[in-house]
Amino acid sequence: MKKINLKNNRGITIIPIIVMIIVIVFLTSIVVTRIDIGTDIRNYNYMRADIELLESKIMAYYNENGDIPVGEKIDDVQSLIGEEINSRDNNEYYIIDISKLYNITLNFGGGDLSNKDIYIVNEQSHKVYYLKGVVYENEIYYTDSL
Repeated sequence: MKKINLKNNRGITIIPIIVMIIVIVFLTSIVVTRIDIGTDIRNYNYMRADIELLESKIMAYYNENGDIPVGEKIDDVQSLIGEEINSRDNNEYYIIDISKLYNITLNFGGGDLSNKDIYIVNEQSHKVYYLKGVVYENEIYYTDSL
């Protein structure tokens, strides 16, 4: 029978375990950062899809009824949105009355005015804005202009 020398069989020491944990934490932080970037892109794309849908539905409503489906007027949008305002816009912005539009499912714009979670439309240009905005690459976007 062969003798086994237990003194020469060394197990894994604490140093390699610590190094392995540091590498795992580092790789995990990279993956989490990438997931956050993916969330920003996803939210921006959801907002763009909502705006495109709303603009097409508003145009169809306008062609059928001669006006746009709006509710309450919003004042001082320039200070809320800033430079993203379309040059063709006048200073008349209204909350979009989603109940007047058919077959609408939105990702954002739950209708909470106090939280700015609403879509608004300019009376003149019919340009749609998401008043709360979406953060993408550390900038806030209110409309589909990336």
